[in-house]
Amino acid sequence: MALGSSAPYGLAVEQSAANGQREKHQIHQIDTQPDGREQTAAHLINQIIGQALQCKASDIHLEPGKAELLVKFRCDGQLKQWQPVSGQWQPLVLNRLKVMAELDITEKRLPQDGHMAVLWQGQQYDLRVSTLPVFQGEKMVLRILGQQEQFLSLDELGFSAENLAKVKTLLQIPSGIVLVCGPTGSGKTTTLYSMLAALRGTGKNIVTLEDPVEYEMTGINQVQINEKTGLTFARGLRSVLRQDPDIIMVGEIRDLESAEIAIRLAYTGHLVLASLHTSDALGAIKRLVEMGIASHLLASCLNGVIAQRLVRRIRDDTVQGRLAIQEVMLCDKTVRQLLSQYKVFLQQEERIAAGFSSMAMDGKQKVEKGDTVMEEITAVLGPQL
Repeated sequence: MALGSSAPYGLAVEQSAANGQREKHQIHQIDTQPDGREQTAAHLINQIIGQALQCKASDIHLEPGKAELLVKFRCDGQLKQWQPVSGQWQPLVLNRLKVMAELDITEKRLPQDGHMAVLWQGQQYDLRVSTLPVFQGEKMVLRILGQQEQFLSLDELGFSAENLAKVKTLLQIPSGIVLVCGPTGSGKTTTLYSMLAALRGTGKNIVTLEDPVEYEMTGINQVQINEKTGLTFARGLRSVLRQDPDIIMVGEIRDLESAEIAIRLAYTGHLVLASLHTSDALGAIKRLVEMGIASHLLASCLNGVIAQRLVRRIRDDTVQGRLAIQEVMLCDKTVRQLLSQYKVFLQQEERIAAGFSSMAMDGKQKVEKGDTVMEEITAVLGPQL
């Protein structure tokens, strides 16, 4: 099976973090060259991981079946199946990967999360490992971090001229919150780190609170949240505020606690960058209010929202990596006034949405430019065009 190469979007920025606060892991050498010996689980794992890295996959899926172990790679956002693997290898491969990721090989009834580092062709990669009990056994997914590609600047993220100008405006505001929204796999992390990179040469003290730290960046002070050791978001926040920060990235807002942390940071005069799982820019505001954040607080500290999706770049029926479609909402005086009265805000959603180019409109423009096709836009946005 031929797997196409992938553009760097959504994969790598700089080398994946081997953060100082992260526990030291053994680095496993990935050697795909046959040595004439009998096939082992270790050899098979080397072939699987090596092929995934060769294809610049973002994830490896290992799915149990009745007669075979299904191996799939996510390339350009699509799952593609690798060659079939006999079912007899299933427990051997999973147990070996559990050992490499320092997981409990006796635990098969509960989900587990782990981490491993591998060395392939002279470059180190971090793999996040997740197991999930399913009907046929255990499914395992390995998220590949640390693909070395040229770092993407803001100008390379595919923003339209109008949206790029808005993003640069958002980064010039000294305090408040900027959200980057979209589902898993929409390139939020790449966009956030590109924003950090644009800010790190401005003489500002930049600190991140992340769970987990996904990519290591020079010139940025990255804090790995670790609930097991007691380094929670709340405790990390108290420590960060004593470090004289100017700009803080709060990774992903997952619950009311992390949302309140972001609000508190903004109110103490900091610029806060964060991600949120919502479908669009207006949905981000609704989600925060549903979490329990008062709308009048958002009205005073939310600077703007960037929402995005990734579609395959298709030209002349050829796939060349992935392309982002985006929408950027600035919280101007009008939006803030409406948001301070949330019921009025809900009644005026169409009016607010008319003030910026939606992802659907951005997608249409990129189709007209020949960067992708309409089928890709409707695949990620649905039949709303």
